[in-house]
Amino acid sequence: MKNEINENKALSQTSVMTSYYLVRYSGGSYEDAFDVVVFATNKKSTATKYCTKFNKLLKKWQNYYKQFETKKYGIMTWIADEHIDTKFYRWNKLQKTSRCYYEEVSVR
Repeated sequence: MKNEINENKALSQTSVMTSYYLVRYSGGSYEDAFDVVVFATNKKSTATKYCTKFNKLLKKWQNYYKQFETKKYGIMTWIADEHIDTKFYRWNKLQKTSRCYYEEVSVR
């Protein structure tokens, strides 16, 4: 009887699902698209707070770097020539980053 109880306890423990939240950000397009896992947490509130803060800061910095942009050939937004040496790397990285999000994964 005791052995049977231990087996049932083991079965019930293995069938318990644990949820984790993978916090990610993505960017790029077509062949240079990327997706980065920043961290994993078991708290949905932590994932939500991080994503909200990330997206808020991303928007802030994208708006800041817009002052260095110009229209090339009348159709394409690009960084102005006088700022290429000092601002291009960060501007380009911000242009490629689209948003932060989280996804729930379950582990048995």
